Amino acid sequence: MTYVSGAYACVGKQLAYMELRAVVSRIILDFDIEFAPGENGVKLIKESRDNFTITLAPLNLVFTKRQM
Repeated sequence: MTYVSGAYACVGKQLAYMELRAVVSRIILDFDIEFAPGENGVKLIKESRDNFTITLAPLNLVFTKRQM
């Protein structure tokens, strides 16, 4: 794990990462996720641009609640 200090450091960064992991894992457990009709993910790969900050192309997904 890399720790950054100085002007770009964020006190709550590790807490934010922990929260993000919890939310993503909850979504993965609760939903079946698939590409929307007509989507194959190629546009995301080919049209996303990584400059100073990343600009993502659209990715359409369908979330279906799992029956528990």
